[in-house]
Amino acid sequence: MDRKFVVIWVTTKVSNNDCWLMVLNKDRGWEFPGGKMEEGEKLDEAGLRELYEETGLLGTAIAYDDSIIEDGYVVWIEVDLEPSHLSWESKDLAIEEVGWCVDVPERLSWSVEEVNIIMNHDWSTSKRFKS
Repeated sequence: MDRKFVVIWVTTKVSNNDCWLMVLNKDRGWEFPGGKMEEGEKLDEAGLRELYEETGLLGTAIAYDDSIIEDGYVVWIEVDLEPSHLSWESKDLAIEEVGWCVDVPERLSWSVEEVNIIMNHDWSTSKRFKS
């Protein structure tokens, strides 16, 4: 596998809210959860592992796309959780806080354009994980 990292687009299946999850990395700023894939790890496993390590959440891997970001995958994961305006702490020491977003936050690790590309991606054109 050439691509060595996953970025996770997290939404909720509980409400029709147009929100998504981001983490505040202590050094880089707000970003999507994600990280390097481990040796022999499947794409959905890597996404679910990174989500749990950085946010404490479990979810369902729905789809993935390898055309959104260079040299990586974006994995769409849905969680069964009602979004809240309150953020929470992560057990990952590199992450200051985890929170639901309805607007692109300040102190971004990514460019606004990169965030918008993922936010506005048409997941109906992406590859689905087999359930």
